[in-house]
Amino acid sequence: MNTAARQAQYEERGFSRETAAINVLLEETLNILFSRFPETFVFFGGASLVLFYGSPRHSGDLDLLTSADAPPSAADLEGVLRRPLSEVAETLGFGELTIEPAREGGEFLKLAVRSAGRALFTIDITRMSAVVKSELVAFPVSSEQTAVAVPSRNLQLLFKAEAFLTRSSLKARDAFDIKLLMDSGAALGANLQAHLADGPAADRLEDPKFIADRINRVDSRTCRPELQPYLPEEIYRELEQEEFKSLRKALTELFSDWL
Repeated sequence: MNTAARQAQYEERGFSRETAAINVLLEETLNILFSRFPETFVFFGGASLVLFYGSPRHSGDLDLLTSADAPPSAADLEGVLRRPLSEVAETLGFGELTIEPAREGGEFLKLAVRSAGRALFTIDITRMSAVVKSELVAFPVSSEQTAVAVPSRNLQLLFKAEAFLTRSSLKARDAFDIKLLMDSGAALGANLQAHLADGPAADRLEDPKFIADRINRVDSRTCRPELQPYLPEEIYRELEQEEFKSLRKALTELFSDWL
């Protein structure tokens, strides 16, 4: 499938022309990184839900986990991405691309991909201590047969549950993604519930008042700035009209054992 057809598919799903083009660039980035650095990364987060699980919520963060002892450096990544990604960007109507470190150090590396000085998306690489390998799925990128390792819906739900509880401030996008995953059949079985209880959210799970308060704060004030610009208008309007009750209901169900 050519670039224009891939962009058109995203537009048919409700993405604007520009965000559809950015999604194609995300696909190309995955194809390059997973072919040049095989068995190095796991692709997770909001953009993975868009590309492989049908999410309508645009995400400009390409989140990668790595357990490699010596993961690629910012220079390594820029070196393999710049030329092929620039060629695709030109086809899509973007200006010249630059790829530059936005943050580097410790367990985290962030690169910003820009066109004419404007950020299109970021590449965020985080070291992982462990991942449930039985919950990884291999997806081909639409333009190639490169295999991309992606968490299953159930493991994505675990990651989103942890994010919802452990972020320093509430992110309504986590609530939306949790509902999306649960609507598609995702659930935390006994094994993943144990991972949640023993993981970074353990302290929060011991505080039912904190959980309930955070769920109750999923309302128009927190959802409008985080969801309205990144969802098709019809989907956002439906959530707003029901005052985001469906998001709070999904969260209450997810954390019912700790409330």
